[in-house]
Amino acid sequence: MANDDDTTSMISLGESKGSVCGIPLRYLTRHGIIAGSTGTGKSRAMQVLAEQLAASGVHVFVSDVKGDASGFCQRAFTSGKPDDAPSETETKWKARNSLAPFEPQAFGTNYWSASDRFIPFRFSVASVGSVLFSRLLSLNPTQESHLAIAFSYAKKNSIPLDTPEQLLDVLDQLVSTNQRGISPSSISVIQRKIIALQESGLERMFGKPAVRLEDLGGLNVLNLSDARSDMAVTMAPAFLLQKLFANMPEVGDSDKPQFAIFFDEAHYLFKDANKSLKDLMVTMLKQIRSKGVSVFFVTQDVTDIPDEILGQLSTKVIFSQKTMTEKGNARLRALAKSFPKSDFDVMEALKSLPPGTALLSTLDDTGNQTSPVKVKVFAPATTMSVVPDDALRKACDAALLKKYAKKEAAPKAKPKAAASPKPETRERPAPPVFKPAPSPKVQPVRVKEVVKEVVIEKKVVKKTGPGILDALLGGLLKLLQFLLKAAGMVITALIIKPLKSLCKYLTKKPIRIVYFLLLLLLIYALSVNWAIIASALERLKF
Repeated sequence: MANDDDTTSMISLGESKGSVCGIPLRYLTRHGIIAGSTGTGKSRAMQVLAEQLAASGVHVFVSDVKGDASGFCQRAFTSGKPDDAPSETETKWKARNSLAPFEPQAFGTNYWSASDRFIPFRFSVASVGSVLFSRLLSLNPTQESHLAIAFSYAKKNSIPLDTPEQLLDVLDQLVSTNQRGISPSSISVIQRKIIALQESGLERMFGKPAVRLEDLGGLNVLNLSDARSDMAVTMAPAFLLQKLFANMPEVGDSDKPQFAIFFDEAHYLFKDANKSLKDLMVTMLKQIRSKGVSVFFVTQDVTDIPDEILGQLSTKVIFSQKTMTEKGNARLRALAKSFPKSDFDVMEALKSLPPGTALLSTLDDTGNQTSPVKVKVFAPATTMSVVPDDALRKACDAALLKKYAKKEAAPKAKPKAAASPKPETRERPAPPVFKPAPSPKVQPVRVKEVVKEVVIEKKVVKKTGPGILDALLGGLLKLLQFLLKAAGMVITALIIKPLKSLCKYLTKKPIRIVYFLLLLLLIYALSVNWAIIASALERLKF
């Protein structure tokens, strides 16, 4: 854990036992998590980290789902006066942050959106990849494999894949050309889900011009507060992560990250996630740190993140975790055990931490996890109030607004002609289309000729129909079938069902079986010696 002596190389998160507590910049590429129940301070911690990273020269991208963490363009404690004078509460907040330099300030910020509200945040479908696009459509493994074939087919045939509409065209081609391994029913399901995506409005996130990495310098905020009707939109940072993973050069170990992503409401990405998505995210998190990229997941419950992903997150900023059930307590115990040993009860602390205070655990100089400490998070230098859209749009770079304002029309997806295509990709000829033959002209027919044809037709039907013997045998077979069925029903009702009931009755108590055997033995004895018994009875009468 960093201390007061090396504050220039760390993020000052807050105060702990009278000293500044923070996270070394060089360890941020090992990724991290910010978690806590609603109202505990997650957004504040995210804002403090993002501000100091941007001040350190790191390119920062913040996903803001609720729209309450977009105040980077205005300094804290703004009173609203023309001279931007500080408010009356500024003195109190400065006293709280007396341990660390505190200067309310605004940051140059570009605001992006999934619509035309701010700078449109757009990707090509191809850059997103089949795994993430499958997650966006909520496909099952079979449908996901079909989508992967579609992406591969488009790449082999140099077909542009920028929009969902072009992807629909590629899926049509897979069916019409009878590609190997394709099920038309699975393709049909994928197409219906793509159409539903278009109708939801999320199609606006795909197309040209797609966002370029060089336009994401400085501090960037993706405001998604107007698109929360479909929470699949929260996957947008994952699309950027995929783009960074594919395009950022290797830099190895460095003193600080080059790019940092804050993934708000991350649990929506991993809810019901399949193995392929988890494997992709683990691979990217493992390898993207050598490209100088830091990823922070922000969520309410740590257990919403799969264990495979949590294993890649070295920095933990955990606020109070509210639990109301025994199952929740069990998950909280597992979370407490994931921290190294501490001089206080971690589980009880997680239940009772006041708002604005978190448990912080990061890496030490040897790369080992540090013991958790209670940190009172500093106030951000920018406002935590909701800023009006006009002010956010005014803060954006006018050149970027103009560059991404108009979406380019995408051409129809057509396969590129090849001189000698490979056998597996060669297009098969389309099946012939059969046109109905023209109706013959109706010629007038005399009544006698019609009667003659009808008579002939009746004779033919009568001649070729079943005979009397066939009808008789058929009737006998049906009667025999009925008798056998009736006999079976009688036997079942009179013998099988009573025997089943008797067996069920006897097996409930073993003593009943003994009584039943004794009864059978008595009946047998009576039947064998009935003559003697009958004569004895006759004597008794006389």
